Amino acid sequence: MKLKKLLAIPFLALFTVLGACGQEAAPVSDAGKSKENEKSQASEKSLTVEEVFEKTIAASRDLKSVSVKMDNNQTITSSNNPEPVDVKSTIEMDVIQNPIALYQVMTIEVPGEESVKSETYFTDKGFYMFEPTENKWVKLPEEMSAEILKVTKEQGDPAAELKKMQSYVEDFKFEQDDSSYFLTLNASGEKFNSLVQEEMSKSLGQDLGVALENVDISDVNFKYTIDKKSFNLTAMAINMTIKTVEGEEEVTMKQTTNAIFSNYNGVDEIAIPEDVMKSAEEIQLPQ
Repeated sequence: MKLKKLLAIPFLALFTVLGACGQEAAPVSDAGKSKENEKSQASEKSLTVEEVFEKTIAASRDLKSVSVKMDNNQTITSSNNPEPVDVKSTIEMDVIQNPIALYQVMTIEVPGEESVKSETYFTDKGFYMFEPTENKWVKLPEEMSAEILKVTKEQGDPAAELKKMQSYVEDFKFEQDDSSYFLTLNASGEKFNSLVQEEMSKSLGQDLGVALENVDISDVNFKYTIDKKSFNLTAMAINMTIKTVEGEEEVTMKQTTNAIFSNYNGVDEIAIPEDVMKSAEEIQLPQ
């Protein structure tokens, strides 16, 4: 499987927010916590997970922009090459919701090779990406950019994603400390695979180059951290194993992703530089 196909999969996580209901958050165990802090936590009103769910949805409606830093580690093996390949990528991005706009810098490190750094601008003016292997800027054709903008808007609606996840409420562990709520899901098997494959089909489609029925996801663990004051998502950790089949080749990828969300409503503008727009070579779609 081509590396870019594997690297595409983690982006699903940026637009999937999980919810649960029916339980109050248990205190996170901390041997070093003072008795005074324990008393303070016990005396504060314990919100149920339904209430946290509702407040997080409400906070998402006020989201105008956010900054994200994501570290992604992948260990890849295949039936043709059983020697593990460790791939590390760091993604830093600013996102504006309306009108949708994105600026992203991604660095990929593969053992034995020079690190590769790419930049992406994504606004209603189009999708521009710096292609480091060819040392040039490229632009997707207008019809493709319009479709990507449409999908990104749909995926960037946290409230819609939360409502869709309600059928998985019984699988969640709900905890808290002095400043945050923690929602953890350990999930594997067909029930969760079907949901992930649905998201993959909607958001990535043919970009994977693999029939969705040939993708198996297991050993899935999601952890979301929600700030108690703002009810904004502040951190996300994801572990999973992904197996795909292309012809006679089976590829297994163990993946760990950690994301930090910050600078809520602090990104005022994302503008594509004039020199980027002038120099970019437009990619032609095959006839």
